[in-house]
Amino acid sequence: MFLAGSCIGATWEIGFYFLGPRFSSAPLYVFRTDPPFPPIILHILHCFWDGALFMVGVALVHRLLKPPHFAAFRWSELGVLLGWGVAQEAVVELVSLGGSLWAYQARWYNPSLFEVKGEPFTLLPLVVWVVAPLAFYLLALRVARK
Repeated sequence: MFLAGSCIGATWEIGFYFLGPRFSSAPLYVFRTDPPFPPIILHILHCFWDGALFMVGVALVHRLLKPPHFAAFRWSELGVLLGWGVAQEAVVELVSLGGSLWAYQARWYNPSLFEVKGEPFTLLPLVVWVVAPLAFYLLALRVARK
């Protein structure tokens, strides 16, 4: 499931790379601190980070809910994955904005919800972590049935 989560993460990580400052005059995000290696490497590594985040969600399901796990659709399992996904995304963005690492830019497709240190905290990354856990959960159910 780690690799499946990494592949799901790649759908936005690689997409966001091509919407970034190297390819757009109005990028989705900007770096406030230069990354220690080329941005494409950063985005590829983030795919694996996303896979790990999904696995933390699986661990939370096992820790917080009674078995059986991932045997049939349960709103409680999806709720744990969604709650974890959105919560960790919010923390990551707040740390990034607070540490001046990177900032998503407000665009028509990525509205600002509020500002932190004069930088927008935007909607799109949160939406990703509402949709992605749903895709991951449905895939996990399918894998568990086999």
